[in-house]
Amino acid sequence: MSRFFRTSFSVLSLLVLLLPLGARAEEVVLVSRYQPGDTYALSLRTSTQTTVAAKSRRRGPFSEDVQLAYTARVVVLETDRDGRPVRERHEEVSFGQQRPGESGSLFREHASFEVRRAPGGEIQLFAADARLDRTVEKLVAGVLASQFEFSLAPALFAPGRAVAVGETWELDPVLARRFLRERGARVVDFAAAPTATLIERSGAGGEPERVIRYAIPVDRWEPSKAPANLSTAASDARIEGEIVLAADPGAGPVAYTSKLVMRVNGVVTAPGVAAPVPWKLETARSSDQSTRVVKRSLAANF
Repeated sequence: MSRFFRTSFSVLSLLVLLLPLGARAEEVVLVSRYQPGDTYALSLRTSTQTTVAAKSRRRGPFSEDVQLAYTARVVVLETDRDGRPVRERHEEVSFGQQRPGESGSLFREHASFEVRRAPGGEIQLFAADARLDRTVEKLVAGVLASQFEFSLAPALFAPGRAVAVGETWELDPVLARRFLRERGARVVDFAAAPTATLIERSGAGGEPERVIRYAIPVDRWEPSKAPANLSTAASDARIEGEIVLAADPGAGPVAYTSKLVMRVNGVVTAPGVAAPVPWKLETARSSDQSTRVVKRSLAANF
């Protein structure tokens, strides 16, 4: 065989080996479809550390460190036409709160109530057909609002096409700005394009698992609810995390982690004050969610 044909054969063989890799591209499902009677175990954990410092005689430094943990066995009672739950029963609910030197639980053991989600996103809690105390409802709703499948996250991180392991795609900057605005940051400029990458790694049991890793670096931002007399001088932020996909390609994620770090400083002006007051804000927020299907209903109605 001539050198030319040997080279051509080698190139052709390489192309044949690479073709299956391209064929492995598949659709990524980021929202599970449920039906009444489906049951899943939900775990939501959040941590927030915030420090605010201002060189003012009236106000000293402020710091907060709060950790919340919510777990429940969730029974789907009703869904919309897209298979998203609009009414659920949360059983064996546990909601723990922890601060430095302080900890407690919001509910007694074996707590149970119904969660109803309005089309606009409002969350209401009911027990024995009576609405729960509004203070309790607000605390629980604040945690449940961060649940991955009911947030902007699926729309933001979905590639919109079939992707293969190792492939990276850019996230919609408009959705990325909305995603961060919901977390208190109005993005002025990104430090780089927001991206996500599909990887494969060994899971806890040694089985391969597919994971989406994402990062949104921000060069400059401002607090989304800043007063008119506040201005920023320097800032940066970054949110990153992972979405662990189910082994079944048609099922939604089984775990979701997110970590947001934000820093900003500037000045505050006030009537009767000779000079602007410098201030600085640093905050770190992390969230961890796991969703494990316990039972799939075989009935069309529940």
